[in-house]
Amino acid sequence: MQTCRGCPHRCDFCASSILITHKYNVKPVENIINEISCIKSIWEQPFIEFADDNSFVVRKHAKDLLQALIHEDIHWFTEADISIAEDPELLELIQKSGCRQILIGLESPNVEGLDQIELRRNWKKDKFRHYEWAIQEIQSYGITVNGCFILGLDGDTEEVFDRVYEFVERTGLFEVQITVLTPFPGTPLYQRLRNEGRILDDGAWQKCTLFDVNYVPKRMSVEALEKGIVELSKKIYNKSFIEERQRRFFKNLRHRKSQISLTNRGGEDESQNH
Repeated sequence: MQTCRGCPHRCDFCASSILITHKYNVKPVENIINEISCIKSIWEQPFIEFADDNSFVVRKHAKDLLQALIHEDIHWFTEADISIAEDPELLELIQKSGCRQILIGLESPNVEGLDQIELRRNWKKDKFRHYEWAIQEIQSYGITVNGCFILGLDGDTEEVFDRVYEFVERTGLFEVQITVLTPFPGTPLYQRLRNEGRILDDGAWQKCTLFDVNYVPKRMSVEALEKGIVELSKKIYNKSFIEERQRRFFKNLRHRKSQISLTNRGGEDESQNH
């Protein structure tokens, strides 16, 4: 189900928010809760995906919704941007309302890869310096982050495959999604690559799989990109690598909870002394 539609950012590769709607719209909280009630009449304890392009953009609406979700006893997943890390109140409400994971489009482990992919304000490049802190902050609340990377951006060389792996290892991302840059017809990316003569098969919707290469990368060959995503997939989705990151997540979460408990206990002791 959806709680909102659209995104305030204009990334050149994004098909959904550009082609579906040009403005950000939210669904009334009452309507969302009614839809959840319908779902719960079928599944008593559902795990719900909020299929939003970018949840929580309108902070008041988001917090009102999260307050209402606290009473619904559900688990859920959604997509958002990295800026949610800057709002501790929002993160606390997200955690209390039953959120288990948020998918965030990080796109690249290198600032060069992010340059000019967001067309209005170069927003993603500007946020890059906060990436590692933001991932740690969000996950410290017990909310797992599914970090998404796009391979073959114009700023990428063949080194990007190693850089993605190193970034994931360093930050302890709970889950990872890697895809190939895909020029969907109708997007600014498609038009730009077409104008530059870099589209391999014009109008080939059957290649819009997020894993087929249908353009000429700027700083590597088609073959290098095809090989690179396969080799990186073997490393990223290696069972032991996944389990190591997940163990680290739960270890850090237990440590944070113990620190909070100690802090709260200290406050109670001080109150009793007074």
